[in-house]
Amino acid sequence: MARIELGRHDWKSLRVMGGKATRVPESLLALISSETEDDAWAAYWELENHVVVQGQLFEASQHVVPVLLAALVGEIPQIARKFILELLLQLVSGESDTEEIERGNPDLGPICRQNAREGIWIIYRELCSGHHDLSRDILELIDRDGGRLTYFTEAHPRGKRKKQRGRVS
Repeated sequence: MARIELGRHDWKSLRVMGGKATRVPESLLALISSETEDDAWAAYWELENHVVVQGQLFEASQHVVPVLLAALVGEIPQIARKFILELLLQLVSGESDTEEIERGNPDLGPICRQNAREGIWIIYRELCSGHHDLSRDILELIDRDGGRLTYFTEAHPRGKRKKQRGRVS
């Protein structure tokens, strides 16, 4: 699904820090298929310092979010999941770079958050299945129903429901 979502966009025409997003699809595929922490770090930094730089978003960022969500739906290595969530957190917590504002793209932050909201249940699944902290941080930024996040966090502390054996409540 991530490959299909990647194919929907003309990456060569989209901006990143210092140029065009020509290498973004390759870097995303490398991140999604990472099986070691070293591979994941290498792919992550190819994206983190181009699509988003210290919280400043560039044009391609809005299209990266759906690719990351599509990747999380699939069977991918756990290390890749962790780094995808980290990149997603950087994207949903960012705002348009000054250059993007000058080019008429002042709303990249809200667009990234809205795009992430479209896959909110994917993030909730990650919250409940192992990547609790990163998922919670993302959900705090995108979920407009604050009560839902509180309820899920209490129901699945640290991503695992605690069993109470032999105790009567």
